[in-house]
Amino acid sequence: MDEFTLLARAVPDVPPPSAETVARARERLATRQAPARRPRTRRHWGWPVGAAVATAVVVTTVVIVSNLVGVSGPAPSPAAPPAFEQAPRAYKGLDHLAGARMPRSATKVSLRFRPSSVKIAIVVYCQTPGSIFYSNEGGSSAGGVCGPDGALSMLADKAHEPGWLGRDHTITFWVFPPDAPVARGRGACVPEGACEGKYDLTSPKTADRLAADLGERPGAWSVAAYDAPAAPAISPAG
Repeated sequence: MDEFTLLARAVPDVPPPSAETVARARERLATRQAPARRPRTRRHWGWPVGAAVATAVVVTTVVIVSNLVGVSGPAPSPAAPPAFEQAPRAYKGLDHLAGARMPRSATKVSLRFRPSSVKIAIVVYCQTPGSIFYSNEGGSSAGGVCGPDGALSMLADKAHEPGWLGRDHTITFWVFPPDAPVARGRGACVPEGACEGKYDLTSPKTADRLAADLGERPGAWSVAAYDAPAAPAISPAG
C-alpha cells in the first residue's frame, strides 16, 4: 500500500483522484527517488596552481624581507664624546700628553705630565659655559673662565722658564659653576673685607673651602696637557 492509498483513506470525504492522475504522480515520485547519476568531471589544477603562485609570492616576499632585515651596511663610527667628558686626542696640532676628568663641578683633580717642548698647552673643557677654573702647582697659580670649547691655563707659560721642561709636573685644578661667589681679578679682596662674602681664589686652601661650602654641582669637565708630537727616531746607518 502506497501513500496515495493511505491519503485516500485518511480523507474519505474527498473523491479519489483518477487512475491517470495517480499513475503520473507515481511516475514523478519514482523519478525523484531514483539515485541521480553523477556526471563525470575532469580534474583540473586551477585552484592548486593559483595557491602555488600565491605561496611562491609569499615565500619570495619573506625571503626579500629577511634579506632586508639581515643585511646591513658598515656600522657607523661611534661619535666622539664631548670634550668636557673626555678631552680630545689632539689640540691645534699638538698631541694628547695626559688628561683627567670629573663628572661634577665644585670639584678638583690633579694632572700629572712631563712636557718636552715650550709648545706645551694645558686646556680646561667645561660643560657649563662661563664656569670658573683655578689651577695651582706649588707657588704658582692661574685661573680663568672655561666652556665646552676649552680654555688655556697660563701655567703652561712657565715652559719658557729654565728647568721647567724635562721633569714631571702635577697641577691641581678646581672648577666651579658660573654663579659661584668668586671675586674676579687679582687683589679684588684688598683691603680686607672688600670681597663682600666672595672667595678670592689665590690659594688651594681657599679653593678647597669654596668647594666644601658649595658641595658638588652639575657640570662635567675635563683637563688635558698637549705637547708637540715626538720626533721620529732615526736609526743609524748600518
